[in-house]
Formats: sequence, structure tokens, C-alpha cells
Amino acid sequence: MRSPDPLPAPTTATAAEPLPPGSPAPQPPGRSLPPARSARKSGRLARAARYAAAAAVVGAVGWLAARQFLPGRHVDDVLTATATVGDLEIAVADKGELESSEAVQVICEVEGGGKITTILPEGTVVKRGDVVARLDTDALQKAINEQEVKWEQAEGKVKAAISELEVQRNKAEGEIAKAELAHVLADIDRESFLDAEYKGELDKKKGALELAKKELKEAEDNLEFTRGMVKKGFAQLEQIRIVELTHEQKRYAVQQGEADLLLFTKYTKRRKTTELEAKAKDAVRDLDRTKKSQAAATEKAASEVTAARKTADLEKRQFERLRDQLGKCEVKAPAPGIVIYFKRPWDESARIRPGGQVFFQQPIFTLPDLSQMKVKMKVHETVVKKVKAGLGCTMKIDALPGQVLRGKVMSVATLAQGDDWRGGGVKEYETTISIEDMPTEAGLRPGMSAEVKILVKTVPGALTVPVQAVTEVGGQHVCYVATGNKVEQREVTIGDGNDQLIQVVTGLAAGDRVALDARNRAAAELSTGSGSAPAPTAALGSPAPK
Repeated sequence: MRSPDPLPAPTTATAAEPLPPGSPAPQPPGRSLPPARSARKSGRLARAARYAAAAAVVGAVGWLAARQFLPGRHVDDVLTATATVGDLEIAVADKGELESSEAVQVICEVEGGGKITTILPEGTVVKRGDVVARLDTDALQKAINEQEVKWEQAEGKVKAAISELEVQRNKAEGEIAKAELAHVLADIDRESFLDAEYKGELDKKKGALELAKKELKEAEDNLEFTRGMVKKGFAQLEQIRIVELTHEQKRYAVQQGEADLLLFTKYTKRRKTTELEAKAKDAVRDLDRTKKSQAAATEKAASEVTAARKTADLEKRQFERLRDQLGKCEVKAPAPGIVIYFKRPWDESARIRPGGQVFFQQPIFTLPDLSQMKVKMKVHETVVKKVKAGLGCTMKIDALPGQVLRGKVMSVATLAQGDDWRGGGVKEYETTISIEDMPTEAGLRPGMSAEVKILVKTVPGALTVPVQAVTEVGGQHVCYVATGNKVEQREVTIGDGNDQLIQVVTGLAAGDRVALDARNRAAAELSTGSGSAPAPTAALGSPAPK
């Protein structure tokens, strides 16, 4: 290791050493100050001297940091790596667990669960239909007896509802017939008035008017004749007054007849017609209302029959369901295999044992096919978008030390698994891996651990550097390249990467030497304010910048 580079020689005049606190400040020759003013000036000079000393210490620390990390450091003191060209493998690796590809899982199908009374020993070889476990049936048997009573009561309500429906149908027929009769009579009254009553009354009034007019004409003629006879002296004046009175009576009778005819034709007809038409419409509305109300009542009675029948059906199905549940208290093997009971390593209460409690839909045991195995692993949400079905992978199983098996991604879960209180909010997606070259007689069992490496893709001919050689400064990725006797910052564009190497698309060439402390160098530049511009250093024989 070469000795540290010497500090650059100062290029400006040496500053005066700071005065001890409280000492009087030097006075310019030939000038004196008042005591108070002299003391104030002395204090200001002392504070300025202390600030200058502190700045000198900070500058020295920054200069030492710059010598350690800034580009000017001698390349012999820098840990570097060489940018190389080759195939870059992008992979996702994590732990997984073996499962049977064709395992048959048996769950508790008794709603509400139950207490286990008897079970077969774990590892027992069973055939299809064998009883593996039995649950307590006392509560179910009591529920079945109670449900049978409810079913019989519901059937009785169905019969009563059917009788009520028949009564309502008969009542509806009678009410509708009555309303239809009222409607027919209202139409007859209206037509009778227009076709008979009105015409007869009209003819009667017209005849009376014509008769009154004729009588008026005769009265007028008699009045003229009487007046002529009076003028000739053949009649008395009293006779004229009698004839005139008769004439007035006839004229009034004509006027009255005309008024009666006008009233009858213009007003009485319209009033009577309106009244009869309103009654006919009321009869129509009443008929419609009766039909609707009786239909609603009948429909209600029918719906009560339907509801009663549905209730009876529900009670019957509930009775049958409880009987089916009673049968499911015997947990049978759906296929031949070896019994492996469900267990949670952290929860002893969930262990399947006589006297233990199981819940609805809780797994009880599985019957795995040990000749076909797969691996299930969880992929973190940050990399799950890279993992697709069909990607190849390698795996190492703890039970087969030294062997590397191959497989493929079968499926990736669409939804993340819900994390529990131990997960810290981490979202992971369950991924299933097939084992393509599983050795025969390997003795693999469900639950064994495997280390899986999924090859996401390969970037051929990629220029790569270690991930420690790249950092980000001001939103731009940079590397620190050793060139000659100095290290300089260089902007780069990055591509894909894995946990060891990262692809550099632009900014470097094959064979470039890059420093492996990029992050520390960027932090040093930020603390000293040097930015990304490399400064000449004393190690290269150049003075420090002023």
C-alpha cells in the first residue's frame, strides 16, 4: 500500500492564529480606541477566530473522506471487478415443500363439526369405503327427532291452506258475478233512456208545443174577428177583453212549451245522459275492482299454499340433510391409500385424536399417492410477475443430498395468500412445481423441504458487473470506473439482473474495471458536495483546486 498522498500546499496567505478567549485584540499602529469600543471589537475578533478554527477542522475531515472514496483515489487502493460478457441467468429462488400430486384430502362434512370418538392409527393402509374415523352422533340424533315433528306440522299447514284456497275461489266467483250484473243493468239503463225514454218525452213536448201554437193561432183569429165585430157594432167591448185574455193565455202556453222543449233537449238530456254514463262507468270500475281484489285474495290464498308447501319441503329437506349428516359421522376412505392425519406444527389442539374436536370443512386426513410428487412454494409479490407457467427450474431436496432434480412451473396463484400475524403484511403467491425426473424408490414423503430455483430467462451476450458496482445518484445509475491512476464516475444504463450480477446496457465496455464500493463513494460525494465531476488529486501530482 502506498502512503497517503500529502495535503496540497496552501496557495494563499497563512491566516493569523486565533487569539485565546478574552485576550485583547491587536490595535493598528498609530490609532487608539475607547475602552468599551475596544472590548466589543476584541470579542468579535475572538468569535471570528473560533469559527475559522471549526471550519478548518470540518474541511480536514471532508478532505480525508474525499481521499478515501472520491474518484481521485489511487487505483491500487480500490477493490475492483472487471466488466465481462456472457449469458446472464435471471432466476427466482426460494424454499418449497413436497406434496403428492394425486393426494385425496378428506374433510369434515358434518356442519358444526363434532367430537372424534374413534380413529384408525396413522399410516394404516385402507381400501375404498373403510371407516377411518367416527364422530359423536348424540346431538344429531336429537336434532333429527325434533326435525321430524316440524316436518309433520308443516304438512298439516299445507292441507289447511289448500282448503282456504277453495273457499276463496268460490267467494271470488260470487262477487264477480254480482259486479257483472250491475254493469249490465247500468248499460241497459243508459241505452233505454237514449233509445226510448228520451225520444218519447221529446215527442210529447213537441206535440204539446204544436197544439199550443195552433190554439194561439185560433185565439189570434178570434181576437181579430171580435175587434171587427165591435167596430161594426155587432159585439160589446167586454167581449174583446175576454178574447184578449184568452189570446194571452195561449201565447204564454206557447212560450212555456218552447222553454220546456229547449230545457229538455239542451240540458235535461245531457244531465240524464251524463248521469247514466257515469253509473255505467262506475259499474265497469266496480267490476274491474272486484275482479282484481278477488284475484288478489285468491292469489294470496294460493301463495299461502305455495309457502306452506315450500316450508314443508324445506322441513323435509332439513330432515333428510340431518339424516345425511348422521351418515357422514362415519368418515370413510374415498380411495385406497395410506392414512396421514391433518396437523399444524404450531397448534397441538388441531391434532386429530380420539376426544378431539373437528370443525366443518376442516381437513381430517389425506390419502397421498407417493409415486407422483410435486413442490409447492411461495413467490414474493415483487417477483411474481416474472414467474409464468411452463418455466423450467431446478431443485434440491433435503432428503436427497447431492442430487439436483428438474421440473417446470405448473401454475401460479392469481390471488395472494392472506398473511397471518406472523407475516408482517408480506404478500406471497402459491406456485406449484412439477418434478420431471423424480427417482424411483426415493422414499419421498409429503412435507419434505426443497430448495427451488426457477429460471425466469437468460440474457445472452450480456455485459455484466457485480451489483455492488452500481448505485443511483440523482435518479441516474452510475459506476465508478478505474482508468489509469484514478477512479471516475460514469453514468450507465442498466438492464436485467439477479442477486449477484446486473446487466449494463450502455456506459461500460468489456474489460472496464469498476469499483465495488459504489454506494459508499456516492455517499462521500454527497457529503462533501463534490457531485459527479471528478476532481484532480495530489496522488496524480496535481495541486488541489483553489
